[in-house]
Amino acid sequence: MFGTIKNYWKETHRPVYSAALVFPFLCIYHAGTVVLNTTYINGADALIMRFLGMFSIRSMFASTIVLAAFFAVWQYRTRASLKINPKILLLSFLESLALALILLLFFGQLVPIFSVSIAAAPGEFSHLVLYCGAGIYEELVFRAFLLGFLLLIYQKGLGLRRNRAAISAAITAALLFSLFHYVGPAGDIFLIGSFVQRALGGLYFSILYVTRGFGITASCHVCYDILVGFLLD
Repeated sequence: MFGTIKNYWKETHRPVYSAALVFPFLCIYHAGTVVLNTTYINGADALIMRFLGMFSIRSMFASTIVLAAFFAVWQYRTRASLKINPKILLLSFLESLALALILLLFFGQLVPIFSVSIAAAPGEFSHLVLYCGAGIYEELVFRAFLLGFLLLIYQKGLGLRRNRAAISAAITAALLFSLFHYVGPAGDIFLIGSFVQRALGGLYFSILYVTRGFGITASCHVCYDILVGFLLD
């Protein structure tokens, strides 16, 4: 039993499983933006596109290229096998869903404390598209890139020990992740309750990213957003 769990844990840390997990959501997001013919895209996606635009790289699929480069570098560094076991892939998705439900139950207990509704916008296709994009690109920006950058700054730049640097980086990334939702014309109205809830969510995703990797974290994020948006409205 222990050997099976250990093997599953090791296998799901391979880049190919992360890529396979997020691929369906990626297709829904980008196909959806094309079908809907809308410029209203996920904020993290817009942030990546704006950054690349500074280097005259302008494409609606620019963020996809960045994501593909992320996976390519990860695969090159690990040289891991590209074989996928369908059972392990299914289990990893079910794990993501279970982790999303845990977060949902946790916030369900916090709602009376912070007086924040966890219900989101009505469940429509346009919202499904945005949920899929948020799960992927917010994790790419705030966990894969920002968390890693902050860890480097705290550990190498400030000389903190690894554990303290990891905690500091995770908290900082979580706070910035929460603040991001209130920036720009499409940002939400700032409320302390929603800010705290999102910061805690960001911390949860940071812990998942460090322990379970990008794919399960991003998939969990998508599942959580969909559950909130479609089931709790």
